[in-house]
Amino acid sequence: MGVRSTKDIIREVRHKAGLTQEQMADGICSLQALSRIETGVSGVSPSTFQALMERAGAPCHRFPVFAGWEDFDCYYRLKRASFYLDAWQLPRAWEELRGIEETGWANNRLYGQEWLLLHCRLQFRSYCGSHQLIREALLDALHMTQPGICLSSFQNLMLSQMEIRLLTTLAQEELYLGRPDSCLVIHRQVEECLANSKFTYLEKERMQAEAALVYAKYLVALGEYAAGLEAVDYHRQRMTANVECAPLFELCFLTGLCHHHLGNQDKADVFLKAAFYSAQAVDSCYAAVCREYLYQRTNFPVTEYMRSLETVPLEAYPFPGTDALSGLADGVYDTDSPDIYTLGDLIRDLRTEQKISQKTLGVGLCSTSKLSKIETGDLQPDIALAEALLQRLGMSERAFTFWGNEKDARFYELKFRFIHEPPVSKETRRKYLAEMGRLTDGGNTLYRQEYLVDFALGLENPRERIQRLSEALRLTLPNFDIYDMPGCRLTWQELSILNNMALCYQLAGEQWMSTLYYSHILHYVEKNRLDVLFLSTFLPNVYCQYCRTLYRIKHRDELIAMSGRIDMAALKCSPTNLGGYLFYYAQVLAEASRTEDAVRAAVQSWALNDLIGLFRNGSCLRKSLQEEFAIEFEY
Repeated sequence: MGVRSTKDIIREVRHKAGLTQEQMADGICSLQALSRIETGVSGVSPSTFQALMERAGAPCHRFPVFAGWEDFDCYYRLKRASFYLDAWQLPRAWEELRGIEETGWANNRLYGQEWLLLHCRLQFRSYCGSHQLIREALLDALHMTQPGICLSSFQNLMLSQMEIRLLTTLAQEELYLGRPDSCLVIHRQVEECLANSKFTYLEKERMQAEAALVYAKYLVALGEYAAGLEAVDYHRQRMTANVECAPLFELCFLTGLCHHHLGNQDKADVFLKAAFYSAQAVDSCYAAVCREYLYQRTNFPVTEYMRSLETVPLEAYPFPGTDALSGLADGVYDTDSPDIYTLGDLIRDLRTEQKISQKTLGVGLCSTSKLSKIETGDLQPDIALAEALLQRLGMSERAFTFWGNEKDARFYELKFRFIHEPPVSKETRRKYLAEMGRLTDGGNTLYRQEYLVDFALGLENPRERIQRLSEALRLTLPNFDIYDMPGCRLTWQELSILNNMALCYQLAGEQWMSTLYYSHILHYVEKNRLDVLFLSTFLPNVYCQYCRTLYRIKHRDELIAMSGRIDMAALKCSPTNLGGYLFYYAQVLAEASRTEDAVRAAVQSWALNDLIGLFRNGSCLRKSLQEEFAIEFEY
């Protein structure tokens, strides 16, 4: 199914929610603007579209049509800034936010609102910002869409994700400014809003974890440590299950802090050290904050090794003024404007910039004629094709969500359950696969490929997996040759298939094939221009799997040499895979008699594995270094 008309979608969800145009538009755009959108006279930017959909309680979908190239550039930069903040890479987040400000927020106040929220989070995470200034900026951002909001009574309002996040962060600032009662009032209403919301379960769980962090800090401030532990530890476990690392540092530290005050010193040791060493491993200033807090405000036994480590220093970032945001428009534009920037325009521009032919880009996905029509705007691609084309151009489709029908929505729900849910029973897996199989009956090649991959990964025999994965790969790359891979353009699914095939070859005893596949994947990454949001979806996992394979086949020199090919900045954005990589790298460093480097890598791996709930790995690594290399170290 192609991307549906904005006017039809918005009118449909408004009627379904029983909202008047005035209720729908309130705080987002003018009544006249909404009327023009619903009649098709005006278009709407993705941020405004998303806000309107959330106001109606509809699922969160983004519409890939922009007022112009600047609109798209601002939209995507905000996603990058958010990604870097989630990864605690503050200098990179600051560069993105500064670039967005220099371009004038694409004259869109909803972009300005998101930018302010991200800036406030940057100020907080730098631990150099003024809490009073942060609070004032959060209120300015909130009033952009909710000018008359009463902080003591907003639970019945229809709030967007952005507004809920602003209120959550505002509750936190109330606490830091010494107003715990106000913090609690806001927090309770946020919890009620989230409980009654219709966001996806991943979005909701992330926002609930952020709210739980604030509540746990409130309880710790009151000395109610048992209640604080109960509030925070559940969400810590949920974030590890969802591989959602952004809130984990603080969740882990608060869990350890509550255990410490409750006298559970063994558990306190696990979680407090996991938070400190993990933050230190990804070059986050949060490590310095953790250590200073433990020094100044607890009697926790900070080890000599913890004291000796050099941490990233705290760095202040200029606080933004908000005056320039007051005159921004509401993201509505004339549909007859020659500047409108469509999905087809984006695909064409990326393809020509990278000097890729239409034939190369579309191979196995669509004909040259169809791609040409997509690029000229004469044809809208279906959702799966749009995502695949963007991925082959090195851009993450996860920055966009496309509006489809109920069948599309259900297929993607099943797809993300396979990715994000903990391992399910064989019976549940068969049930999911059977439903996915029924949903692929319409002939969509990319849906069929997803189904075959999920089916293959459930097989126990690695050679059978390879056969099924090869079958899935041939659906879109019928003549694929691993030696010709640098000349291809690959989707996320195609790269995932190759990564899984490499692992299967290793399990099947064909080590040379395994290393061949991994090496060619890295060569593909090095040769092509891929955006960080796309790289983050697969590259850290490739690094981790390749490292493990080289270690298991005893190619230790090759593993050390491989470290020179690793983009450590990208790997540090994935604590899960960084911990796995360092687990093996520490051991080859020990074998090479690089003892100090081996200890540092081992400590960081131990902490990162504890952070994500893999508690046995650290002691196994310590035992290995003791028995094989006589290396003792303090953790």
